[in-house]
Amino acid sequence: MRYYEVIIMDNVAKIHHDVELNDGDLILGAQEREVRDLSNHKIHTQQIKGTGKVRDFYQPSSNLTMREIVSSKAKSFLESNRKGNIKFYPCPVRRGKEIMDGFWITDKVIFDDEWVDFNKSNFLYVNRNLIKGESNQKDKYEKNIEILSFKSLAHLKEFELNEMWYMDELNPYKIFIKEGCPYSILSIPSTGIFQLIITEEVKIELQNQKMDKGIEFKPLEIPDEEWYGPNGLRKQFYN
Repeated sequence: MRYYEVIIMDNVAKIHHDVELNDGDLILGAQEREVRDLSNHKIHTQQIKGTGKVRDFYQPSSNLTMREIVSSKAKSFLESNRKGNIKFYPCPVRRGKEIMDGFWITDKVIFDDEWVDFNKSNFLYVNRNLIKGESNQKDKYEKNIEILSFKSLAHLKEFELNEMWYMDELNPYKIFIKEGCPYSILSIPSTGIFQLIITEEVKIELQNQKMDKGIEFKPLEIPDEEWYGPNGLRKQFYN
């Protein structure tokens, strides 16, 4: 089965500072791995474009990174394909000067990293070695890039803990989901992918229901270097 990253392209919201804050108020921030009740957190209003059609998926402002803003229609669609993996909190949205009802911010509460097929998946490791400069010369970094694979999620975490320092990067290259995965919507943040992952069936249904405006679907197993760029595979599907 083929899986896709849901990439929100131009539907990007901006923060609108109109929430009244008091000392001690809790403010919703970026998606975290810790699962907790966020219903008592305040959410900064999200400003979307005042022109064009209203979309079903938006990328929130940077303070809410790794989350999605979804319409009530999209919320119902996601819940119908998998229950309990995402919590939805009412999200204040402005379109131009108009206050919009029926939008939600996601909070992923189930993570599916154990369904990554590490035997097939590869990662792009960027290692930077510090080269101390002599006297008045600045320090430099020597960058080495290699493709790595890991035996398991535990092996990946062990590598990040023991082999990497803060200047290094470990990015997804080719990611596969295990055969027999029962879920049609997943979240696999340990791979470095923070977008929603969906099956081909869910992708087709989103397209059939016209909820795919402003989003693209990138096959999970295709490296970025093959998908993007002037001669990338993306051009076969998107202008």
